[in-house]
Amino acid sequence: MDQLSTTPTTSSIVKSDMLDISIRFKEERKRLGLSQKEAAKALGVSISSLGTYERNQVTPLVWVLLPLYKLGADIQYIVTGERALGVLPEPEQRLITAFRSASSDGQAAILTTATALSGVVTAKKEQKSGTTQIFNGEVGQNISGGFKGDHTFHFGKK
Repeated sequence: MDQLSTTPTTSSIVKSDMLDISIRFKEERKRLGLSQKEAAKALGVSISSLGTYERNQVTPLVWVLLPLYKLGADIQYIVTGERALGVLPEPEQRLITAFRSASSDGQAAILTTATALSGVVTAKKEQKSGTTQIFNGEVGQNISGGFKGDHTFHFGKK
C-alpha cells in the first residue's frame, strides 16, 4: 500500500520556488519592522538559523512560520506569493475577489477604472447630445460610454 510522504523531496520543490520563499520571508520580516535579532528571538531560533532561511540555504519549517504568523506575517504570501485575503480590509478583499473572477477584459476595465479614479478628475462641458465618460488608464485601454448629464469627465493622464 502506498503512503503519502509528509516531507517533500528536493526534486518536488523547484529551486526558484525556494528562492522566492526566502525572499518573501525576509520581506515579511522587514514589513513587520523586525530586525534579524528581534525576529530570531520571537521565532525561537538563532540569528544564524534565521539567516539560513533568508539566504535560501534552508526552507523554514512550520514551527518557525507559526510564530511569524502570530506576529502578523502573511504566511500564505511567503509560501505561495499571493497575499491572503484575510490580511486586507474587507473592501479590498471584495475588489480582489471580483478582479480574480472577472474575464481578462473585465480585469483590464477594473484596472483602468481604479487607475482613473485615483487620478485627477476634471469636468468639461459636452455637446447637447449628453455626456460621455472616458477613462484613460495606464493599462493602455480607453473605455468610454454615454450617459445623461451635463459634463464629460476625463480621468487619469491625457
